[in-house]
Amino acid sequence: MDIFTQAIDGVVLHRLKGRLDNSTTGTAEGTILGSFSTPASRVILDMRDVAYVSSAGLRVVLMAAKRARASDGRFALFGLPAAVQEVFDISGFSKVLSIGLGEDDARRLVGA
Repeated sequence: MDIFTQAIDGVVLHRLKGRLDNSTTGTAEGTILGSFSTPASRVILDMRDVAYVSSAGLRVVLMAAKRARASDGRFALFGLPAAVQEVFDISGFSKVLSIGLGEDDARRLVGA
């Protein structure tokens, strides 16, 4: 898993590449959850280059959403490939997370 992070207009954007599974969640968790170190943080995950998400990966995404709510922040994702979207749909995460169609939509969802 590679994570490329940039801050643009007060929004932290993490571009993920690879697999979000047991062997990569430690790094992803530290990087993504660390984005909520200040109150009212706005964080977006670019999932376009994520090939696979395991239950451990889903846990990291859920923890990020919970951290955002707890800190009065905002959190959104976009660009889920079909196989990853299916995992989010089956797990019910699609119904409880803010998922944009593209980056501009995700930015709108976090109030940017």
